[in-house]
Amino acid sequence: MTDDEDLDLDPDLDIEINLRAPAEVAARVIVLAAVCHRAYLERAEGDDGADDPEAERFDLVAWLRTEGLDPIASPVERHLLQTRLGRLGSDETDAASWQTEALAALAWAMGILEALPPYHIPVDPGPLLDAMPSPWDKTGPFRTGVRLRPEEEIAAERERAELWHWRATMVDLLLEARGKEAQRLGAVIREVAGEAARAGIVDHVTAGDFTVDGRPYRDLAGEALDVATAIAAERHRALNWLCGFGMDWDTVPTDV
Repeated sequence: MTDDEDLDLDPDLDIEINLRAPAEVAARVIVLAAVCHRAYLERAEGDDGADDPEAERFDLVAWLRTEGLDPIASPVERHLLQTRLGRLGSDETDAASWQTEALAALAWAMGILEALPPYHIPVDPGPLLDAMPSPWDKTGPFRTGVRLRPEEEIAAERERAELWHWRATMVDLLLEARGKEAQRLGAVIREVAGEAARAGIVDHVTAGDFTVDGRPYRDLAGEALDVATAIAAERHRALNWLCGFGMDWDTVPTDV
């Protein structure tokens, strides 16, 4: 959705949704959980009293291969999983750790999470990862027992994620805009926020903007803004993938 696109926030219109097969979603969730675990191992390396993080990383790779899930991992994920601890850049580690939000979105779609946290609050990774298979669990029962939420619920959440991601991308445009252009962008945000509230996609509007902790989104700055942006981007990516967009995980479109 561009900043001047005609708005139609009915999740049943305009896009063709082809939900991935439940078993495919389950396999993707297991790989995502492994990627997130790998990111946290990178941070655990060198902690006093910690187990052997490198051995845990090796187990993740060997377990996925044993369970026939190695082909499910994308090239980026395979690189991350197979790289020894201490050899990843901080950007790679951060990007992998934020995929807990993608994992949360898919876990919600599977009914593992009852609800997603608001789009400015990160999911608690501990209980989420504890709910996933891990070395050396047999993954067959998990992969064959999946049931997805109804398509209309998933479509609505996908629309919500897209809107919050769109709002995040508007921040830089507003910072650069001046005069009439700034006024125009402000009017677009007010229109989108109003339509989203009327459609039930966002709960509240504050001062013509999306609401974050009782304040308009435009008040977000610094780390709080970075967190909200990352949450929306990862959930949007996961739900787009779930709805059948993109050839593989690394190429899921998240245009807004």
